[in-house]
Amino acid sequence: MKQDYKEFMSRNATIVVVAPHAAEKVAEYWKKEELPMIGVPDEDGKLAELYGQEWKLLKLGRMPALFVIDRKGLLAFAQYSKTMSDIPKDSEMLKVLDGLMGF
Repeated sequence: MKQDYKEFMSRNATIVVVAPHAAEKVAEYWKKEELPMIGVPDEDGKLAELYGQEWKLLKLGRMPALFVIDRKGLLAFAQYSKTMSDIPKDSEMLKVLDGLMGF
């Protein structure tokens, strides 16, 4: 999403990444990688639990999940991944956003 950040911003989207780490580690990584999106630490997994995100020890931890919440606060899209590499492409997410905007 970093490479397409401007495309997301042009659609008035806010990207928030919830990371399963302590605040210090998240801040350090965001600074090192120069990530423009918001990073939220979730070391204790409370947010992951609220959204039903799976934890699989044999697959290296918390499985990726991606949500699009519209301006009314309604869930417009959700994907719960089964592997660490099962993440929607930016182009797919931009189409979801375009659909919300009526394009």
